[in-house]
Amino acid sequence: MARMTTPPAPQGVPPRGKPGRRLGPILSGTGPAHRAWLQPLREAFYASGMTLGELHQRTGWPKSKLSELLRAAGRYPRWSFTRDVMTGLHWSGMSYEVVRLQWVQAAREANKRTAWITACLAQSGDSTLADSDAVPLDYYAFREMHQDHYTAYALAFLRSPVTAEKAVRDVFTLLLLLWPDALGSERLERYAWQLLRETVLERAPKDNGRPTLIEAAFDTLALKNSPDPMHQITESMTLFRAISHLPPRQLDVTVLKHLRGLTDTQIADEMGISLAAVRSTARHARRSLNALLYPQHHQGGTPR
Repeated sequence: MARMTTPPAPQGVPPRGKPGRRLGPILSGTGPAHRAWLQPLREAFYASGMTLGELHQRTGWPKSKLSELLRAAGRYPRWSFTRDVMTGLHWSGMSYEVVRLQWVQAAREANKRTAWITACLAQSGDSTLADSDAVPLDYYAFREMHQDHYTAYALAFLRSPVTAEKAVRDVFTLLLLLWPDALGSERLERYAWQLLRETVLERAPKDNGRPTLIEAAFDTLALKNSPDPMHQITESMTLFRAISHLPPRQLDVTVLKHLRGLTDTQIADEMGISLAAVRSTARHARRSLNALLYPQHHQGGTPR
């Protein structure tokens, strides 16, 4: 008489664990960067045979929150929460550094602010990476090359040296975590500049949704040399208000060129664009400003 054997579980079906509420699927609309770390984490949960109640006992997080994290429901989770679940599952499927990188990528995919991301990393002690011995030498060289000009750009919008320096530190912390992505991008400088721009403008004071440069009007060479300071202040404020209405690239080139005093070559190196693109953008910016300041002479509309 043949022995009866238990047929193997079909492929792709998670093994049955102990009785407990069945974990629902990952919600539709979850981005690919989020799924990149969440799907392996779910597989580790299934393989552990644990229930949400047992995972709660190991991590201290409520079962409802654990269920949300494992289904990508609710808000994007903080890094400390994600790390606690990894630890509770004794997950060794991917290295800590790889999961942290994927968490950062997914946070950016979820449009989380740089300040939020770096604050989450700081809670877990991951914001000190830029000072560790494991930092790549090419990252160090990049930071040394660009830090001063990044800070000058940030200062134009944030005005406080402390706030500007903090923003730039956060940029380089995030850039270090994303360094493999940055190196694989079309242009490293352009990738890093976008991080800087997002970080600075999300923290800059706003006027009708646009970054305000009004305070910078009180710190111009024209004002210092003007025989009529009050008239010059009014003129500068009008100009700087118009500058804040420029398209993104025109705004950046104008700030770097006229507020920070960088040469066209330096601007190209910082923004990761060609010298010809800098000069073309500067010309378009001048036309845009003329159209904004003297609309009666530009009935055809503001040039791009």
